[in-house]
Amino acid sequence: MDDSSRTSRLDLKHINLYCFIFEEWTSIPSMEFASSSLSSSSSSFLTSEPHFLHDVFINFGGEDIGRRFVSHLHSVLLQAQVKTLMSQENLHKGMKLEEHMRAIGHTKITIIVFSKSYTESACCLLELEKIIECHETFGQIVLPVFYEIDPSDVRYLKDDFGKALEEAAHKSYSGEQLEHALSKWTRAVTTAAGISGWDFRNFR
Repeated sequence: MDDSSRTSRLDLKHINLYCFIFEEWTSIPSMEFASSSLSSSSSSFLTSEPHFLHDVFINFGGEDIGRRFVSHLHSVLLQAQVKTLMSQENLHKGMKLEEHMRAIGHTKITIIVFSKSYTESACCLLELEKIIECHETFGQIVLPVFYEIDPSDVRYLKDDFGKALEEAAHKSYSGEQLEHALSKWTRAVTTAAGISGWDFRNFR
């Protein structure tokens, strides 16, 4: 098979997955996002539900994944007029980390793109920690995508994926802070990976 044929197949897999994600997005009941009309007794959201500024936040790690997959997903969502925020986008614009985390908290849905390079980024893991906090406190919807990685490798932090997480923590923290970070990041990854999502390898 020549390079052009391989590229066409890869593009088709991307298109199939984008369509699948978009179908899931459009099938989510709008009532889940109605903050004023839902009471605490009839909604999974808490009374502290935030005012949403974005529809979707895309969390990912690795520049290569950003170019190969996430940039195209971002483009498709924007074309569909979905207000989308990218991983670390605010930080690149000079926004403080605290403000960036607050922006994540003002998002309806998070798409987490797990890949082999995901746990190499401490910032990506900090974002994930915030995502899981939002998911558990006010019901932010989390949609995991496993891009060219076995979901079980993520769920159980196997091999290089788990080692990269430990290395990222050691680069950023030491002592008690290191143990605390490892504990929180491990819980965030395993929690997110346990949510029903999409395995990119299944899109042929």
